[in-house]
Amino acid sequence: MMKANIIKKMMIAALTVSLTLTPSIGVFASGDMDDGVQDSESGSNTGTNTGTGSLSGSDETQEGIISLINRNLGFDTNEDGGIPSVKSLSEIPTTSTVAGIRTSISGVYLATAVNGSAVTTGLDTIVSSYGLSGEERPYARLYNLEAKRSPLAYAAIVDAAASLNAVAGPAINIELGRMKGGKYSLLPVDGGEIEIKLGIPKSFAQADKTFAVVCVRPGGMVKVLQDKDMNPDTVTFDTTGGQGAYAIIKY
Repeated sequence: MMKANIIKKMMIAALTVSLTLTPSIGVFASGDMDDGVQDSESGSNTGTNTGTGSLSGSDETQEGIISLINRNLGFDTNEDGGIPSVKSLSEIPTTSTVAGIRTSISGVYLATAVNGSAVTTGLDTIVSSYGLSGEERPYARLYNLEAKRSPLAYAAIVDAAASLNAVAGPAINIELGRMKGGKYSLLPVDGGEIEIKLGIPKSFAQADKTFAVVCVRPGGMVKVLQDKDMNPDTVTFDTTGGQGAYAIIKY
């Protein structure tokens, strides 16, 4: 029994490291973004781009940031040598829409594995429920999760899907935090509910299936979040602040 407990603790610790060390694009979000984002007709994350805010650092640092972004998009110039998806910081989308619904808060929306992503809880509601004050503003960071870079998190997603006789689909990282004075930090996990809507890619959509979302948190906590909407092209669910690996599943 003692050996089993030690192994369990090691797995939880490894999962925590796997989630924490997943390449984070937040390093380049070094500036307060404009909360007054514009409308976008696109249903993808590459819709309206309201700018990247105040960026600091040398050209070498910015090149490293761009390389990191492309890795999070599933592209690595060191591996496949093609044309990178993002060539400059000005191309980073800071807003996104899903099925015509625009996200309510600024952030970095690079989760191209899904057909658009949006935080649909109102900005003022998030500010109030998480006790933000002064210049603090909610800020989201969404980007692709790759199995090879977060193997334990992805394995937990697959296991959770299998327990429901479901199939795991697009997986992304979601970080719900706050921005103040150019500095980013995560919101607490035990805060109020925040609604998120993701577009289901056509390649994963299926009319006769039920959809849900699996969330894996640092520390190994796994939760299945039920779809709240009736739209077959989207999945809408409630979560809370902080970081997690999320995947759409169908069964």
